[in-house]
Amino acid sequence: MTFARSAVRLSDMHVGASARMHDVQLDAVTRQRLASLGLTENCELRLCKGGEPYIVQVRSTRIGLSKAVAQQIFVLPQVDVEP
Repeated sequence: MTFARSAVRLSDMHVGASARMHDVQLDAVTRQRLASLGLTENCELRLCKGGEPYIVQVRSTRIGLSKAVAQQIFVLPQVDVEP
């Protein structure tokens, strides 16, 4: 898979899009909680549902996130590479 070079907010992704985690601009406790759920550095994820709550799939786990949290998670979207 190929990923974009510039990060976007998770809340700005289209439903069904895949991405790689880039940065989380939240406090240490929240970052640790997200990591314990599988949202770790460079993990691949897919946005299953937008809105409140945002639902992301990481591996075989789906996680619900508030809009406030989704706006502070930055990802590198997957891009299609033309042959």
